[in-house]
Amino acid sequence: MRPRILVTLGLGLLFESLMPFPWSGRSGARVSADEGIRVLDAAALRLREDARPHPDYHARAIVSFKDSVDDRLAERCVEEAGGGRATRSSFTRRYVVEPMAGLSAPELVDRFRSLPEVAYAELDGVVHAHFSPNDSLFALQWHLKILGAERMWDIQKGDPTVAVAVLDTGVAYEDFGPFRKAPDFGSTVFLTGFNVFTHDAHANDDNFHGTHVSSIIAESTNNGAGVAGIAYQSAIMPVKVLDADGVGSNSGIAEGVDYAVSFRQGGVNPVRVINLSLGGPSRSQALKDAIDRAVAAGITVVASSGNDNLSPVDYPAAFDNVIAVGSVDLRKVKAPYSNFGAGLDLMAPGGDLRRDDNADGRPDGVLQQTFDPDAASKGRYDDFAYYFVTGTSQAAPQVSALAALLARQGIKDPRAIQALMEKTAEDLGPMGRDDQFGHGLIRPAEALKGLGLSK
Repeated sequence: MRPRILVTLGLGLLFESLMPFPWSGRSGARVSADEGIRVLDAAALRLREDARPHPDYHARAIVSFKDSVDDRLAERCVEEAGGGRATRSSFTRRYVVEPMAGLSAPELVDRFRSLPEVAYAELDGVVHAHFSPNDSLFALQWHLKILGAERMWDIQKGDPTVAVAVLDTGVAYEDFGPFRKAPDFGSTVFLTGFNVFTHDAHANDDNFHGTHVSSIIAESTNNGAGVAGIAYQSAIMPVKVLDADGVGSNSGIAEGVDYAVSFRQGGVNPVRVINLSLGGPSRSQALKDAIDRAVAAGITVVASSGNDNLSPVDYPAAFDNVIAVGSVDLRKVKAPYSNFGAGLDLMAPGGDLRRDDNADGRPDGVLQQTFDPDAASKGRYDDFAYYFVTGTSQAAPQVSALAALLARQGIKDPRAIQALMEKTAEDLGPMGRDDQFGHGLIRPAEALKGLGLSK
């Protein structure tokens, strides 16, 4: 049976035989028994998601205590400041605290900041997965062509001793309860994951986003089926930090980062890259501290810039030691949704649904496997297909995959990995680094030749 090819975008449209017509249902439709193109209405999904109840992450505080403060004193400080309920991080002396009745979260933060035992206190914040923008439709794996994937694979294909931690909605990596492993992950290696909501190892995707992102990095390749991943022999660590609607918190992301940093397998940590295809407007000291620990541990951190066509880029991409990634289309023009600004570092293909610049009869986007999010909303996680998705969420994992390949080449310092990618990037726009394109479009083969291992 030929693989089914499906499409996600930000408009409610269904394509049949490449001709659009209005989408009358939420679940899409198959064109034929052997190949279909579905369109998932990301904008409508977001409206539906926003209508659901979510934890009020803004209504709680993050507080971190100084190293000299033991847990007993920290807990007494939480109580004296007016904390009604507190959850301690599994990895550091950091607490997420809900205020007692009659006290607001900002008031609680102010009280914490007045205590000499406190290193910092801040409001928690909300982050969202960077989903597809509200544009046309997109095309097959053109992104691999403009990245020169064949030349890249001549030099390096990755290795399971180097892992990318994907902090997202989870990954379809195992058969567990109602969840199913994606069929084109047959040879992909997965490390033990972590779910920040359930505090166990079952980081299963109940949305679709994290599976698509992971497939960009390490979908099984050269197996006669489906599509290819970039660093397809690398390992994936699934870390679920976003819920079924693609929503999470700064404290949750920090917890996921700390899990990836603290992980050990055979006495060593194989995680060399963390991918964050997510973001929000609020700066978090808790998240910054966690990322600082990751970078200090030799882990390269990559994040999507955001899909609002705004400056500056979202956090955590805006942190100085995070590689902020924007999107280009097939013409190597900045995608219309891609965030920009002084914090932007690199570009990778993300697509533009309004275009078909390679004239293949399909819109330009990033094609990888995942499952139908509409089916997932009904509790089914087994309707797998190949989806076109567009956004900076799709650009970031391409940079993460290249970082994993460079790590496999023996480069240990995240700053050296970033510098090599920037030095070898294709300059776009005005000469030199600029706020629209950063240092330019990644060129994997050129970056990998940095150690003289090219053929």
